[in-house]
Amino acid sequence: MPQRPSNREIKVITHMGEDNLLGPDDFKDVGEKVFARMLAKGWIETTAIEGKYKATLKGLIIHEGEIIYAGRLRS
Repeated sequence: MPQRPSNREIKVITHMGEDNLLGPDDFKDVGEKVFARMLAKGWIETTAIEGKYKATLKGLIIHEGEIIYAGRLRS
């Protein structure tokens, strides 16, 4: 699997941050397949709440690296 996140994966991890618990129901254009792919890559993990996920340290690092690489870093 490619380690560069897609635009939808970037969107999910951006909104999750370190503290938010989100799931496919929280986005109108991101579905279960995107979350399943991110779960398989180890970028998110399941929580005690059904259908909600949280970002892992690996996911946050991949996200930060992509933001810097793509020139989207805002100071």
